[in-house]
Amino acid sequence: RQIAELEKGNKIEQDTLRWDDVSGKTFSMRSKENAQDYRYFPEPDLLAIKISDEYIEKVKETLPELPESRKKRYMEELKINEKDAQILTGSKYLSNLFEAAYATYNKPQAIANWIRSDISRILNEKEMEPEEIPFTGGQLAELVKLIDEGTISTKIAKDVLEKLFEEPKGPMDIVKENGWLQISDEAAIKEVVIKVLQENPQSVEDYKAGKDRALKFLLGQAMKQTKGKANPQMLNKMFIEELNK
Repeated sequence: RQIAELEKGNKIEQDTLRWDDVSGKTFSMRSKENAQDYRYFPEPDLLAIKISDEYIEKVKETLPELPESRKKRYMEELKINEKDAQILTGSKYLSNLFEAAYATYNKPQAIANWIRSDISRILNEKEMEPEEIPFTGGQLAELVKLIDEGTISTKIAKDVLEKLFEEPKGPMDIVKENGWLQISDEAAIKEVVIKVLQENPQSVEDYKAGKDRALKFLLGQAMKQTKGKANPQMLNKMFIEELNK
């Protein structure tokens, strides 16, 4: 209330206020002319000091970036949506993890998506605090980059993330150790597509009858057979090509 009054250019009067439940506002009951009316007095051991404007500005310059300012920067400069920006700045550690990942790989929204979704989920499941995350922002950035480069699928990336919580190391090392490299060979993918189509004639008929969800089912079957390692974009393209023949 006092901030609002001062911003209007009004003077703050010393008085006792009462709250009105009906209107949801405060009203003055009686005024107080002097500090003594409140029965408090200056502390004799605390000397009055005057702080210069220069000192105040110097202190401001040394302050770290505060959550609200960082949230605004994420939204305006990095185009992070408001919900994700709020989650990131709700924890200093998550925000710093994001900053480190973004500095390594310039895909801020993709990185934010992983922190908001799967990383937050695992933290809740394991009852961990953000400060207990064992991997670095650089390792998170590498994971996102592997997806973008087509080295691994999003499904495999989720498995890699689980491993990162257990044993933090380079995501690519985890991928190689577990044989999770994405299948992008056209011949190998086409072989899977033909097999899935042959095993699911009803879904083929459903697709040709205009039921688009049949394609999603077929894609799911193919990903299941390849244990999530097939390139999803190539799978989708080949399924459509074969189904439209």
